[in-house]
Amino acid sequence: MARIHFLILCVLASLMLGCAKKQVTTIAKDVSAYPQDARFYVLPSNDSVSKHPSNAKAIKEAYLQAHFSPWSAKPNPDVKSVFWVQGSLRSKPGFGENRLPNTKEFTQSILESMDIARYPSVAQKAIITQATNVRVVPSEKMRFDTEDDFPFDQWQNSWIFAGTPVLITHYDTTKRWAHIESGFVAGWILVNSVGLIDEKQIARLKKSSYILPERDNIPLYHKGKFLANARVGQILPVVKSLKERDIVLVPMRDMQGKAQLVESSIAARDIASFPRDFSQARSADLINTMLGDKYGWGGYLASRDCSAFIRDIFANYGLYLPRNSLAQAQVKKSMQDLSHLSRKQKERYIIEHGVPFGSVLYLKGHIMLYIGEYEGRAMVAHSAWSVKTSTLFRRYKNMLGGVVITSLYAGKEHNGAFSKKLLIDRVTGITNFYDLLENPQ
Repeated sequence: MARIHFLILCVLASLMLGCAKKQVTTIAKDVSAYPQDARFYVLPSNDSVSKHPSNAKAIKEAYLQAHFSPWSAKPNPDVKSVFWVQGSLRSKPGFGENRLPNTKEFTQSILESMDIARYPSVAQKAIITQATNVRVVPSEKMRFDTEDDFPFDQWQNSWIFAGTPVLITHYDTTKRWAHIESGFVAGWILVNSVGLIDEKQIARLKKSSYILPERDNIPLYHKGKFLANARVGQILPVVKSLKERDIVLVPMRDMQGKAQLVESSIAARDIASFPRDFSQARSADLINTMLGDKYGWGGYLASRDCSAFIRDIFANYGLYLPRNSLAQAQVKKSMQDLSHLSRKQKERYIIEHGVPFGSVLYLKGHIMLYIGEYEGRAMVAHSAWSVKTSTLFRRYKNMLGGVVITSLYAGKEHNGAFSKKLLIDRVTGITNFYDLLENPQ
């Protein structure tokens, strides 16, 4: 009898282990359960304009100072922090885009191409002439932690807009890649996406007024030739304003690798003056232009991840944010710790103290915009890949896949009673960006 009981236990254990390994990919119910319209969550009583509109000049000056900062900077002398990826290139090659392990010979060749011994080899003022990827290494190849870790390419750093001031600090051995520093990100870009800029051009840009695109993918042309797509979160220098359109400056790279500032026009209905006064309705309209956009880790395929989504919204109000989610949440050390609270206490605090469309919620590796209360739930807009949950026998990947509106309980339908994997469980802090507009310095 004892032997039979033992065999039964072994069979049950095997079944449980087998089931525990099974992962199911599904779509999070929240995406269809809640209105995917940010305007829906704007209450007329709460749609207040920034309480410090007179601060617009200081806000603008602080933003532009950070924006132009690479042109008065020197190359970062801390070689270890600049090339922090050296260790993983040597010992953790990871997996490639073919889902097979990268070889150490492959990653070693990338390391050697960085020519670190000669860094910094230059200090050249430049401007991005073509929106592009900022890479951790001088390569378009991918590096994943596991074979099933798409889209989280650990060599993808950020997407950077055309017109962004940068300082070129180094070139790889092929001269195909340039290492740059901008006001918010540093890394490798393809040389054909950047142009050297002179002091006369810099002075012209610094004296300009700026406008903001109110939607993504507005094509800009010069003499019938496509230049770039203007996007939410980008600022464009104005030459002159006409009744139905503005004339703006757009950088082009010439055959000598220098930047030329050429004129293009953009419809007045598609732009707003920089910076804008904060309002919930304006933020909601910006969110609505992005809702449904696909998720892009580090700006992959010109799409937004969580921190790019937040950064591009608040750029409209003149808040110059870091690129990383943790750095954003910790701006001016203003994050309020929520990690010690229960689910109920945490959500109540967010609803009572958060500013709809003006506060962000942080959890490890992710940041979300709080947009208000609906049916007793704290609602958020965010760009996210998925929420992973689990029950006794299964693991679930509850797909979000891009810019969506959800509660903090997204994926609850596939989460066990004792599992603490929901967004509400993992939120550790709240930061009121609305309050930061009082003092932009």
